[in-house]
Amino acid sequence: MTELQKKKILWLTRAKLAEQKLNALSAVRKHDEQLLAELNYFGEDTTVLSAQFTDILTQTEAQLHTLLALREEIRNTILSLPDLQMQTILLRKYLSYETNEKIADAMFYDVRTIQRKHKQALDQISLPAGTCISETTIFPNISCEN
Repeated sequence: MTELQKKKILWLTRAKLAEQKLNALSAVRKHDEQLLAELNYFGEDTTVLSAQFTDILTQTEAQLHTLLALREEIRNTILSLPDLQMQTILLRKYLSYETNEKIADAMFYDVRTIQRKHKQALDQISLPAGTCISETTIFPNISCEN
């Protein structure tokens, strides 16, 4: 696999990483909700915790908006490919998070064919102009050097 293909994979996996962060924030929010409910039950002052809870809710909402924007950007980039099979493979892999084996079963191919077509799709896909690709850069609002 070439360096450029690896960078394109990194760019395409941003939605999965954003979704993992959203899931983590949601877990923290649920835990905080339980703590607030328990403290309220015992009549404790929850002013400080309520403010922290509001902050977590704001972060979760912002992360959700980021995730939706990333998914849309990735989806549009994938749909710009002229080959429907390549679109299908990339959509399933990077937006449905399916394995090559599952994609192969769904498309009635062997895994090796999916791997080959995946590499071909990576070679053909064009990332948006000015795209920043770096192992330390997950979101487009963070600058990096190419």
